[in-house]
Amino acid sequence: MLASAKIGGKDVVAVKKKGRRELIYDHIIHSRLYDDSIYTKQYWDYLLPLAAVFEKPKILVIGLGGGTIPFQIMKKFGNRATIDVVEIDREMVRLSKAFLPEKLEANIVIGDGYAYLSDKKAVYNVIIADPYISGEIPDEFFQNNFIENANNALKENGILGINYALTIRALSRRSDLVRKLRKAFSVYTINYPRSSGNAILVCSKKYKIDKINDRITDNFPKDGENGFLFKAYSKAR
Repeated sequence: MLASAKIGGKDVVAVKKKGRRELIYDHIIHSRLYDDSIYTKQYWDYLLPLAAVFEKPKILVIGLGGGTIPFQIMKKFGNRATIDVVEIDREMVRLSKAFLPEKLEANIVIGDGYAYLSDKKAVYNVIIADPYISGEIPDEFFQNNFIENANNALKENGILGINYALTIRALSRRSDLVRKLRKAFSVYTINYPRSSGNAILVCSKKYKIDKINDRITDNFPKDGENGFLFKAYSKAR
């Protein structure tokens, strides 16, 4: 075990297993990293290409967990990307430092991601919302105020990416959330990997999915492992 804590009365542990690290919150894996690859073949990876839509992206991640998403961005894009992270629980920040294999080059703010956006105007190219408490997104992230504030915090061509876990409760709320999002964004869904129980909602202020795909194809550093991401985005609808 790398570290442990109680958060909201729930057990959270960061562990190192053979070939990988995991952060487990209330028996649910919230972060994973492998020793020999930045890719997990799970939902974290599918938010990574959004950084490639912009030449020098300024990115906000709401919800740190163990830090898989900002760590992947840091490793893949280096100093091309500027990363802010808002995490509501100080203990989670401590756990992420034990979980990650090296220091995260990001500005970490202790605070409520919902409140953090309230006064931001045209700051970010990409906002990634992964604000889970145990296995659910808090109710405030389904409200029109969150969507309006996210829209305002994004630059004119910005993109909001939402990790949407397909729990029973979330499935019942999904159509209403998408309806609200479509008032401010063009909304596309990436349903890969199907086995993960997650969908990625890509919410774009300006670019249609074909333009997003073109920019990812041109700018996302290709390697021998990430072909599955190009395939997933090509099938987004």
